[in-house]
Amino acid sequence: MSSDRSRRMRLVVGLAILIAGCQKSTLPGPSGTVSGTATYKDRPIPQGSAIVLVHKQTGIIASGVTDADGEFQVAMRDAPDVLVGEYTVNVVPPGEIPDTVNVVTEKNAPEAWKQVPKAYWSQTTSPEKFTVAEGANDYKFVLHD
Repeated sequence: MSSDRSRRMRLVVGLAILIAGCQKSTLPGPSGTVSGTATYKDRPIPQGSAIVLVHKQTGIIASGVTDADGEFQVAMRDAPDVLVGEYTVNVVPPGEIPDTVNVVTEKNAPEAWKQVPKAYWSQTTSPEKFTVAEGANDYKFVLHD
């Protein structure tokens, strides 16, 4: 991922959060709640990793942050309700990418990023999909090589 692309991703997520904070309207359809755990090789992924879900039909973003046990709760528009439907899911591990880095690789990525398979770093390469149903959804997000 290039530095410009990394900056754009942070900008998009930041704008989505800003817009979500300004909107107190209901979601455009039925909703559920999502909580779960994220693991890789039977261990929690790094604490502070953002689990980012992008709704396939609307593009609305939901996200949560992992604790030391890999547990997370997802929020959308500053509320625990998440729009029902299919999502593509990626992980943004903690740690800043220096502005001098044009392409993020396993060699130049922050240490925490190296604990998450590279395919999951981006929405465009992540193989992970999750479907949210009405009611409570328990998401066991198991990352694979």
